[in-house]
Amino acid sequence: EVLLALKDHLEADNPIYRGAYARWNASDSSPCNWPGITCTGAGRVDGVYLAESNISSEIFSNFSLLTELTHLDLSANTIRGSVPADLNRCSRLEYLNLSSNIIAGELTSLNLWGNAFTGAVPSGIGSLSELSALNLGNNSFDRNIPEELLNCSNLVFLDFSNNSFGGDIQEIFGRFATLNYLILHGNHFSGNLLVEITTMPKLKILILAYNGFSGLIPPEFGRMAGLQLLDLSHNNLTGSIPPAIGNLTSLLWLMLAKNDLTGEIPPEIGNCSSLLWLNLANNRLSGGIPPELSAIGRNPAPTFEANRREIRGVAPGSGDCPTMKRWIPASYPPFNFIYTLMTRQTCRTTWDRLLKGYEIGRMRNLSLIHLDANQLSGRLPPEIGGLPLVILNISDNRLSGEIPTEIGGLRCLSSLDLSRNNFSGELPPSLCGLSELNKFNVSYNPLLSGTVPVTGQMATFDRDSFLGDPLIGFPSLSGRGARPPSGDGGASGGHGRWTTVAFWVLIALTSIFVACGVLSIAAFRLRGPHSAVEPDPEELLRDGVKRRSDAAMSVYSSSSDGVGGRVFRLDSGEAELAFTYGDILAATGKFDERSVVGRGGCGVVYRGVLQDGRCVAVKKMQRRMGKGELREGEDAGEREFRAEMEVMAGARGRGHPNLVRLYGWCLAGEAALLVYEYMEGGSLEEVIEDWGRFGWQRRLGAATGVARALAFLHHDCVPAVVHRDVKASNVMLDAWGRARVTDFGLARSVGAGESHVSTVVAGTVGYVAPEYGQTWRATTRGDVYSYGVLAMEMATGRRVVDGGEECLVERVRRAAEAEWGLRAGEEEGAAEMLALLTVGLRCTADAPHARPDMMEVLAELLSIADRNGGTSETNTPCWSLQSHSTSPSSVQSYWEGYF
Repeated sequence: EVLLALKDHLEADNPIYRGAYARWNASDSSPCNWPGITCTGAGRVDGVYLAESNISSEIFSNFSLLTELTHLDLSANTIRGSVPADLNRCSRLEYLNLSSNIIAGELTSLNLWGNAFTGAVPSGIGSLSELSALNLGNNSFDRNIPEELLNCSNLVFLDFSNNSFGGDIQEIFGRFATLNYLILHGNHFSGNLLVEITTMPKLKILILAYNGFSGLIPPEFGRMAGLQLLDLSHNNLTGSIPPAIGNLTSLLWLMLAKNDLTGEIPPEIGNCSSLLWLNLANNRLSGGIPPELSAIGRNPAPTFEANRREIRGVAPGSGDCPTMKRWIPASYPPFNFIYTLMTRQTCRTTWDRLLKGYEIGRMRNLSLIHLDANQLSGRLPPEIGGLPLVILNISDNRLSGEIPTEIGGLRCLSSLDLSRNNFSGELPPSLCGLSELNKFNVSYNPLLSGTVPVTGQMATFDRDSFLGDPLIGFPSLSGRGARPPSGDGGASGGHGRWTTVAFWVLIALTSIFVACGVLSIAAFRLRGPHSAVEPDPEELLRDGVKRRSDAAMSVYSSSSDGVGGRVFRLDSGEAELAFTYGDILAATGKFDERSVVGRGGCGVVYRGVLQDGRCVAVKKMQRRMGKGELREGEDAGEREFRAEMEVMAGARGRGHPNLVRLYGWCLAGEAALLVYEYMEGGSLEEVIEDWGRFGWQRRLGAATGVARALAFLHHDCVPAVVHRDVKASNVMLDAWGRARVTDFGLARSVGAGESHVSTVVAGTVGYVAPEYGQTWRATTRGDVYSYGVLAMEMATGRRVVDGGEECLVERVRRAAEAEWGLRAGEEEGAAEMLALLTVGLRCTADAPHARPDMMEVLAELLSIADRNGGTSETNTPCWSLQSHSTSPSSVQSYWEGYF
């Protein structure tokens, strides 16, 4: 279809003298035999050769729709106009020849990033006098940079990263008077840093990381008054950090990690009033942490305001996602969520917002300090509590003294790592006020003492945060601190110590006797008066105690080895269907590997058959830690999981045929179990690319079924339930091919008013709404966006992310802008799939308020089904799915030219 559209475009301006393209015939089964066209082994177009073809039109603006295109030759024609931006989106293009034409206009940007070019950078680039941006990163260039590049007198952005340049850095890099961005990381440069670089008056971004530079950091680097990012990390630099760095008052990022720097941290760094990211990790820095460090980043506003004024549109060079991902600390919330969402488009947006000081999500700042893996000593200065930090890592040093109480003033702190130092004294109570804290580690500080606080966020951290701290005590079940033994006991002496020991031994023995008595009575009541022997786990597995319950949730408990979990059943009123934890173990062969039917980010899924004959899917997940007030005998993880299941139970109680039924759930040790009905048809993900087994009628039916389920969760449940992770693998097919949504129990209710019911985004890359890059609160409109992506997958048979740079949503939007080229109705199902694709476009609008709600979506799908003569859901068993009206090549063939 793309090539036929190209033919129409060329013939419109060439009515008489036509080239070989005039022989392209729409009735041919494949374009691969057309003159001037070559294809891959899979039959996808990879070459268009139209040299000397009497073309006198402008360049066709949709070559990027040929997603496998590697060679394009339009030379020796009379092509006019300018070079379209569409060619920038030809991500696989290796050869482009536009020579001997009459193309006009200014070529201001040349981006050949991410190809396989070798040898020398072409000196002819120097003839592009108006060039402002040159990106040759991620290739294999390995020769000297040609002097002719200096003729590009307007060059602002220069990226030669991740190539094979080596040796001493050339002096040419100090002679670009207009350059703002110089990005040379990931090469093999060696020798000393080039002092001449500091003479470029407009330089803002300098990235020389991941090379082999050695020697000292020149103090002249402190002259670059406008520098905003300096990255010299992962080199072999030695000596001390020059105090002149403190002159860089516009500096936002300073990254010197993974070198061999020595000496003390210069207090002058405190003069860097814009500095937000400081990474000096993995060096040999010594001395104390200067109190002046607490002044960094106190006033970045002038730098941000200057960038907002001077940078029009999105900042250049931000399409290099690997570079951005290297800066983003992926293992730290909330940065980890940004990291997973990074496509070329979101990288540009994130980079732009960082440079201009806009909020990213609910973070008002992005400040972090990494000083780990050095030889710093002395006390942690209390002044550090005045910084608006998100991350503080000073682990693996020689710091000592007490942890300052002022550290509790870091209200934005998300991660605090003080491990592998020599801190002493008790943990300050102010740590309990760090409400945003997600990571906490004070391990291997052998002199820390006292009891771990049990309030606020501190209650959510387990013993892994306190490894190698022998003097740290943990609160007992009764809430009293369990302090370690003290030394020679002061006034009370040895007699007092032995009295205390005897007292606690007596208490312990009494507790044991009472516990044994209670357990005996409980066992007697469970087994009945005639049972004299306790059952072993195997007996429980065979017999399983069945109990009736009239409660909304039924509970069964057992405590034998291997079966120590409470089953919360959602099958009340159906006593003959009741089951125990022992039944779950028996059904799955004690979670035998041979019972595994699926694995994912949420856990492992096992297939099993209960004693009553029901086939079930058991999802086994690791339990999460939560926070807040706990019920008696219940830990934080259980409380949060129970809250989620109560949401699910409420939705299940109202029931819906397009939701997978949850029979019950269980918390067993470190595992959380969900027991679902088993779906014989597998997941939608398994058939979405198979037009033979999953034809257009079934696709429309599945889309309608998922819409019904989401409309129910959003509009019929009170409060509304946000799924948070709508995707093909979370849509199952039952025995009759009906779509059933699963994992909605791991969703969250909206407006429930309970602190443990979170609306934090989960989501999967490609399905996540764009606003989630700006806020971490999931909404029903976010579900609508994810549904729109799923609708596009079903309509096109393409996956949301297929390894290319561009996601499915962007490709569909571009195809829509090209007015599809579809002649709806010529093939059965084409009109319906085009209508479904249009629904997907509406649902994936960038602005949440511009998207329809799921009731509107459902009404639109039902209207499509009515035009098709009624419902599209059928009653054919899905394990024999066949498209009974459309061959695999009919509707599918419409999309080949577009996707």
